[in-house]
Amino acid sequence: MGASPFSEGEPLLRVTVELGEPGVVTVAGDADLDGRSSLREATERALAHCPHLAFDLGGVTFADSTFLTVLATARLEALERGGSVRLLAVSPAVQRLLDLTGAVALFPAVTPGGPAHEG
Repeated sequence: MGASPFSEGEPLLRVTVELGEPGVVTVAGDADLDGRSSLREATERALAHCPHLAFDLGGVTFADSTFLTVLATARLEALERGGSVRLLAVSPAVQRLLDLTGAVALFPAVTPGGPAHEG
């Protein structure tokens, strides 16, 4: 296994929120059951500010069905508010999860340098 970008004792997932239009939730590390509550809090905070949400997933090293559930729930909540969810800088781990589950069709991806702030 490769070296972890996290020090011993640090959480295996980092989630930050940038409120804006869209709100951007940046996720790094292992996106699994252990990080579900911090991911949900971040998406709820961002959606309370603006119905358009983008996830920056370039730093995600592992993603499981729990993470996919958070993304799908955020998408439904955004759509109910007239908004949208986009994925930015999708890591190989997230891309694999989306491809294996067929969920790739649910999430428009924006490539790095692309129109990240489209509605």
